[in-house]
Amino acid sequence: MSHNIDIVALANLILSLITSLCALFLAYAALTHSARPNVKVVMLNANSQDCSTTSQFVFQFTNVGHWYAKPSAINVVAFCNFPPEFELLELRYGATQQFSNKEVRVGVGKMKYLKAKGLKLSYGDEGEEVHVTAKVPEQEGEYLIKISAYAEGGMSLREEFRVRCSRKSDDVKNSKS
Repeated sequence: MSHNIDIVALANLILSLITSLCALFLAYAALTHSARPNVKVVMLNANSQDCSTTSQFVFQFTNVGHWYAKPSAINVVAFCNFPPEFELLELRYGATQQFSNKEVRVGVGKMKYLKAKGLKLSYGDEGEEVHVTAKVPEQEGEYLIKISAYAEGGMSLREEFRVRCSRKSDDVKNSKS
């Protein structure tokens, strides 16, 4: 009789193991198919700028994916928001910076912004650079640049970068002293 019980217990164990593996596979499949793109942005140029100069701010958008999935970010719309003290001149993007936008708008918090649209970011690619040409404010200080973006598939991004503005002539005077 105990021999029959061992067979039933073994069959129950095997059935439980198969059920657990199937549930694990289904959970993983649901996780990978519902994953949203994971995009990061970094500012490639220096955080310190000379006052009253025209500078180019370069932001690199990269799809870093997740450990469990690497969905593409399609039709990314990126907003480059600068404080009102900056004079925005142009935004360029594309593989060879072939797309341009000079339409400066005022948004939330009276920040000026330029928009790049239609970016496509795949996992493993180098990413996409967005170049913003702007005249740096005359007044010294620390300024906050905000980058926000969204895309199809639910991707949403918000990053902040601090840029320090200092006078070139003051730096020369201080170095001679």
